[in-house]
Amino acid sequence: MVEATEREAIEKGLRVLWFIWAAMLGSLLIYVFVCHQFGEEIRQTASPDFPTAQLKNALYIAAITTLFITYFLRKLILSGRLSSSDAKLFKPETASNQPSFLSKYTIAMIVSLAFSESIGIYGLVLFLVGDSFQTLHIFIGISAAAMFFYRPKREDIETLATAMHTTSASPPGH
Repeated sequence: MVEATEREAIEKGLRVLWFIWAAMLGSLLIYVFVCHQFGEEIRQTASPDFPTAQLKNALYIAAITTLFITYFLRKLILSGRLSSSDAKLFKPETASNQPSFLSKYTIAMIVSLAFSESIGIYGLVLFLVGDSFQTLHIFIGISAAAMFFYRPKREDIETLATAMHTTSASPPGH
């Protein structure tokens, strides 16, 4: 069960996370808008010997790999099963006035959204080196779908809060 003070912290944390999510999703729309408005001026035509097809294939593989890494890294951060060196990298700031479960969730969200955003950037790069609008839209669509999948959810935070309270309440050795 989540306490009243924790509910307030969850509400505040969710507002911040929704703002971050909306800003990152909005940046994908900005990429598409800029490419449609100024695409011909900013687009570089690759030389005939530039391996555009190989770069496109490599970035499709990178996008798929990024999706898998994002999924498992998010689960790893939220589960708390990190090695000591990894734990230092993803350790919530101790001076923060928010509960530790919210700090952990915020880190997992930002990492997930940043990885998801990178897929859209792959499409932007391909467009800028001379690929089609279709390729740009495919990568932006994959990125937006991943961001929708990893959007902030109250249920996830409450589940994490309950799990962390249960873990901290159980005596050592049990």
